[in-house]
Amino acid sequence: MKRIANVIGGHVHPAVCVTDSGKILVVYNKEGGGGKELLLVHSNDVGLTWSFPASIPIIQNCSIYPGSLTTLSSGAIVLNWSCYRKTRETLWREPQFSLSYDEGQTWSDPKSYPITDHTNYTCLRHAVTERSVSEWVCPFYDRTVLYDHQSNQLKPFGDGRNHGMVPIICTSNGIWISGAPQANAPVPVGVPAEMVGGLRSTDDGLTWKAMNVFPHFGVAGYDLTILANDWVILTYIAYGIGHDGEFSYNLTVSRDEGITWQFDNVVEVYHPGRRIMGRGWPRTVQLDDETIGTIFYDLDQEQFGGPGIFIVRTSLDEC
Repeated sequence: MKRIANVIGGHVHPAVCVTDSGKILVVYNKEGGGGKELLLVHSNDVGLTWSFPASIPIIQNCSIYPGSLTTLSSGAIVLNWSCYRKTRETLWREPQFSLSYDEGQTWSDPKSYPITDHTNYTCLRHAVTERSVSEWVCPFYDRTVLYDHQSNQLKPFGDGRNHGMVPIICTSNGIWISGAPQANAPVPVGVPAEMVGGLRSTDDGLTWKAMNVFPHFGVAGYDLTILANDWVILTYIAYGIGHDGEFSYNLTVSRDEGITWQFDNVVEVYHPGRRIMGRGWPRTVQLDDETIGTIFYDLDQEQFGGPGIFIVRTSLDEC
């Protein structure tokens, strides 16, 4: 395990992507609950050493809820976050994004999504997924939409259901997999409806089949990662008795685009022997042909070095 950066607490929520040249980018809040800046660190040696944190200067006049990083097929990087807003007694969040065409050295001016009915749950924590060169599937907490960034237009994705704030991915064969725990997500919470344990679609999201395979869905949910060979990695959290607290982060793999999962060969990424403090939001990316890396945070004050963001590298031979 390698410490990436020191943090203070709150909604630290790191996001990660790997650029076309193999550079790893991690963006995070040093102190959450409405941080005033996002910090960026990077690694050029598959996560062995890391740069000093640098602020992303284009975000201004924004109390920040962290979002996600995505490497697009063009090589550009899209950074998402949300700004906390308040009008009289109404609280809401405004999702914004910025693009980098030089692997995180500079960023375009922030742009807001064309949403007119924001809620306090209009926020995004997972990478967007490209449906086409111009279209991104955006799994906001309160809606799942297809955004055309060339025409700046939004429309429902697939059958229009809300998957919630979960990862939604697409394999090279056009198989869509969603981390949705329910058939249609209530916002912010509600009486559990049809529990599905993940969804799978073979027709561009027009219909979905319940997978009934993913484990308990907690506050920080899951992560889904497609590898270059089309394996799908599920990163999930093991909770304590009664689902009280996070105790370990685990990986398992599907080698057939989500039909079966290797739960008899789970890789335990992080298990400190105590409750993991904070909501670690583990995220996994492919570092090279042989290695994946899982990024997370732990706010335990007693651990060596105090609260921090960490990376664990895992050989694909272990999966």
